[in-house]
Amino acid sequence: MDYLVPTATEIPNITIKHIETPSPLTPLGAKGLGEGNTMSAPAVIANAVTDALKPLGVTIEKLPLSPDYIWNEIHQKTTVEV
Repeated sequence: MDYLVPTATEIPNITIKHIETPSPLTPLGAKGLGEGNTMSAPAVIANAVTDALKPLGVTIEKLPLSPDYIWNEIHQKTTVEV
């Protein structure tokens, strides 16, 4: 209650300036910096699910993740070992 969470009224005005520095290494001067990577997010989520299910001995080994796939992996592991 003592800490003010900043809102739009507490944040100072921001000035955006663009500085262009073409790359001398490519014909058009284009660079790849700043392009977002979406390929690692599914693997990170699969690893998080595997970590959560590690006590059950379940390892996620394929994508896409779906509730049915996860449920089947849990069910296979728990019924085989019992």
